Amino acid sequence: MRRILIVEDDKNSANILKMFLEKKDYEVVLFNDLSSVNNIDNYDIALLDMILPDGKGTEKIKDYLEINPHLKIIIMTGYGDVEDAVYSMKSGAFDFIKKPIDLKRLMFLIEKALEEIDLEKENEKLKYIVQENIKEDFVIGQSKIMKNIIYIVNKVIETDANILITGETGVGKEVFTRYIQRFSKRKDNPFIIVNCAAIPKDLVESELFGYEKGAFTGAEKAKPGKFELADKGTIFLDEVGELPLEIQSKLLRVLENGTIERVGGTKEIKVDVRVIAATNRNLEEEVKNGNFRMDLFYRLNVININIPPIRERREDIPIFIEFFNKRYSAKYNKPKINFSKDAYNVLISYDWPGNIREIRNFVERLFIIHDTNNIIKKSDIDILFNGKNEKIKELDNYITLEEMERELILKTLERFLGNKTKTAKALGISLRTLQYKLKKYNGDII
Repeated sequence: MRRILIVEDDKNSANILKMFLEKKDYEVVLFNDLSSVNNIDNYDIALLDMILPDGKGTEKIKDYLEINPHLKIIIMTGYGDVEDAVYSMKSGAFDFIKKPIDLKRLMFLIEKALEEIDLEKENEKLKYIVQENIKEDFVIGQSKIMKNIIYIVNKVIETDANILITGETGVGKEVFTRYIQRFSKRKDNPFIIVNCAAIPKDLVESELFGYEKGAFTGAEKAKPGKFELADKGTIFLDEVGELPLEIQSKLLRVLENGTIERVGGTKEIKVDVRVIAATNRNLEEEVKNGNFRMDLFYRLNVININIPPIRERREDIPIFIEFFNKRYSAKYNKPKINFSKDAYNVLISYDWPGNIREIRNFVERLFIIHDTNNIIKKSDIDILFNGKNEKIKELDNYITLEEMERELILKTLERFLGNKTKTAKALGISLRTLQYKLKKYNGDII
């Protein structure tokens, strides 16, 4: 039951109000002065009279909110004084109501206040869940080299320095970016992710910097770009090495001056954005080859974080296997996988050319294809590696990610007896994506 506090020195009015609210199924506690009020953290709503024998109700707003941040305070005033009402709102009151009390108006305010309380608590709950998930996502490894990288990251995390994250595909560049953003001083501001390789070249400029109405055919209204949306926050430019040279010069201007200009625009727009960029390319080589601007490279590369491939930090392999083991056990509602010693040795000795992403996909395939009540043996691993684990470290024996994906899709489809809807759901992709991939891997099968 929701609890409402009433502090009103007019006993007759207070009792009438109390009786009215109790009939509406609220638990009501009544005091006639401020000094008698206690246990403020036990209430959802407080109805405070503006003028009381021992002070003003408005003087208690901040004190009460410090004890109970979710408390919604409604000031009751018989004077209709706008100045006092404005002061109460600035101090944190939810609203105010004039005397004599309009009960219909009061019920509207109470219901609105309770809705806001529920929303705040739900947001807190979601925030907690997100934070817990974020902690889960920050499984980075315990090898010495990774501990050194985390040490450097934690040194620069609170600065606004631009960061360039380099490393092979699948090593966790985006995970590091999310870690930096989550614990930076900009954590409560926008976080915009841009996959530079996924944007058509003729749309890159308008995507990054926005456009004005009439800038080109189809531009029926102005649209802000990613940098404007990221103002006061962080922008992550993934695959930054894919940016065309003409866009690189515009990006350099943003980094140097903190201003952007929309396509078709004539005025500069100030933006305050921290840039984190990532690439699997060797940008120094790209600079030598004339594919990447040297001045932009140095602007982006204030802090460089190079994430080594998993084969160079094998002691981290068990950590990621166990992490994904736990994740997919929960996702598929199956027991965690137990590996035989021989099977585990194979996994540790494998070079994982797709890095952490490949480990993730591999563990998920195990959950989909195998009965995890049984121990996973070396022979099971051999099948998933297409029988190529005798020389598992030799590059010519690797299976490609595309081959792994194809096998996973077909095995899952077989498991669900050709039911594409169930297969797509189990794989975590759309039916349309599944149909595209089936056509891609099987010719006329759709």
